[in-house]
Amino acid sequence: MRKIFWWVLWLIIGGIAFAVGLNRLIDALIHSKKDRIVPKLIGINIADSLDVLSSINLYLKKGGEEFNSDVPAGLIISQSPVAGSVIKEGKAVNVVVSVGGEVIFVPDLANQTVRSGQLILRKNGLDLGEQDEKYSTVIEKGKIISQNPNPRTSLAKNGLVNIVVSLGTPPEGVLLMPDFLGKNITEAESWAQQFGVQIKNVNSVKDPAIVENTVVKQMPESDIVLGENKTAEFWIAVRNTEQTQK
Repeated sequence: MRKIFWWVLWLIIGGIAFAVGLNRLIDALIHSKKDRIVPKLIGINIADSLDVLSSINLYLKKGGEEFNSDVPAGLIISQSPVAGSVIKEGKAVNVVVSVGGEVIFVPDLANQTVRSGQLILRKNGLDLGEQDEKYSTVIEKGKIISQNPNPRTSLAKNGLVNIVVSLGTPPEGVLLMPDFLGKNITEAESWAQQFGVQIKNVNSVKDPAIVENTVVKQMPESDIVLGENKTAEFWIAVRNTEQTQK
């Protein structure tokens, strides 16, 4: 029993001595590394930051990404430890990288009331900008005719969308350009004769996929007020590309 006791005692003493020695060795290794001052990485890209840190035996660790409209994508927006801190060689500096401002796809506001359009924009992280008004034979009074930027284009979060709102049918004496797209050119010719509008040209566009003599483009566009110089121009689908002059 006494032999077992002494063996256990020596094992305990040896274990303590080993732990103390290992601790001192680790401490010596740690303290043998040089102190380094953490450089400022904010506003620098990852590649340049790696070069800066590796030159002083430090490492870079990317801790995440964040939207930031004030800092271009790819640049560092925060770091830990902060610049000026003192750390040992071989340590890592954690950084967060900007992915730029958050981008929103603009919703389609056509035929919405101003109030509903504003609610749709706010739901999508955008807001209403300038409001203009004009007469329309197509869109009823109080509803949105057009917008800028156009639907499905990208816009920074909290950006503004400008709109044009319909004033409804114009008063007597104001002539608006109707929408003839997709209609036969004879309808445009009849309208022009009725209201004294001169058709400058009827241009031919070769497109076998569209019914011949269908209007594919017009100038002015629909709902534009025709002033004293009442002229219009049309492009129609044909089987050849010869241009017809009117």
